[in-house]
Amino acid sequence: MNRTQPSLWPLVGLCISLMIPVSAGPARAQKNDRCEGTKKQRKQKMELRSLTDHQLGVSVEEYKKTVAAEHEQMGQTVLRRLEREYQDFQASGEPFIYDVLVISGGGAKGAFASGFLEGWSKAESSPIAMPEFDMVTGVSTGALIAPYAFGGTQEDYVEIVEFYANPEANWVKQRGKFAILPHHVSLYNDCHLQETIREAIDEPLVRGVAEGASEDRLLLIGATNLDAGRGRPFNLGQEAQAALETGSFDRINSILLASSAIPTVFPPVEIDEMLYADGGATSNLFLVTLSSEDGLVDQFIARHPEAPMPKLRIWIVVNERLVPQPAVTQPRWMSVGGRALDTLTATNELFALDLVKDIVTDYREVRGVDAEFRFVAIPADAPQPETKEMFDKKNMLQLEELGRNMAADPSVWRTEVPDAYSFSRD
Repeated sequence: MNRTQPSLWPLVGLCISLMIPVSAGPARAQKNDRCEGTKKQRKQKMELRSLTDHQLGVSVEEYKKTVAAEHEQMGQTVLRRLEREYQDFQASGEPFIYDVLVISGGGAKGAFASGFLEGWSKAESSPIAMPEFDMVTGVSTGALIAPYAFGGTQEDYVEIVEFYANPEANWVKQRGKFAILPHHVSLYNDCHLQETIREAIDEPLVRGVAEGASEDRLLLIGATNLDAGRGRPFNLGQEAQAALETGSFDRINSILLASSAIPTVFPPVEIDEMLYADGGATSNLFLVTLSSEDGLVDQFIARHPEAPMPKLRIWIVVNERLVPQPAVTQPRWMSVGGRALDTLTATNELFALDLVKDIVTDYREVRGVDAEFRFVAIPADAPQPETKEMFDKKNMLQLEELGRNMAADPSVWRTEVPDAYSFSRD
């Protein structure tokens, strides 16, 4: 490695020492020691790109236009869904509510969300029963859970729970002691994990997502565009409809792989000639089209001045501990760096929750919308992994069971975000 770039070493060391976990779709049969494809594909080799600054500038400008058009389409989808909900309200008197589910990243700790969602789906007598979600968003491991939460059937929840209960040992492989050399695309080869995700994206799942999209429900997957330096929400419902028309699920696979591609740990994914990585590099949870600046509520009221204001409910499942437990930190760069990364991850989660809460407060106080915000997270005293394996099966089972048990208790939903700078709201 070039000794004039010492700033790369802490990042590499953190990745090696922390063994950052990642998750995927439902489990399939154990595979052999070889991934499918050519030797180059199995080794996940990627050629250097010959892209000039001018070419990049042109690509980014086109990208901005594409994302702006997609954002507008998402907003219109929200409006159409509100129209549907209002018509149901008029016809049957059912509550006029727009429900949003947000699933965070967290790697193997996605086991918590899988168990929680399964338990919540069965708690029909709960004062806060699981609704049909009008919008589902997911990042990283949350992105891989999101299509099943979007489908919302018991079969969906059983399938995703089964995955987290049965991690495969050969999903990822460290490239060896020389993986830190700069010509490698990543520290780990995850070709088996990629195969698992591709096999999980079968026609029944894609068709279910497409059907939900036809009802103007949104399934949004967050990934980070490394070239543009921005996060991007992909409309997976729209992608599913296009995939059924073409018969190819490659783009859906790429989006899910990109959202869960931990930077430097796993290879980036190329989509539309731009490189993407884990959505958590931008934000570990996200919402789109719900800011009051979009004027969606105003547009709806303009169309239906006689209509009651829709109720907005945002449910967030966080696959992380929001407050790190005190721990002895040694005066060594790996110990300090690892501890700092743990704290950074938790703090960013808190800031994201605060942002969502501010959006809800704005809707309530400025727009007069009956808006609610609730979240659940892995408790600080939850069981910790006993090994340094990327997928600790025992701990994943413990987190699943913890989530399942918590879902039966309505009081686990929280509305007060812990303070990142004090112990006052832990």
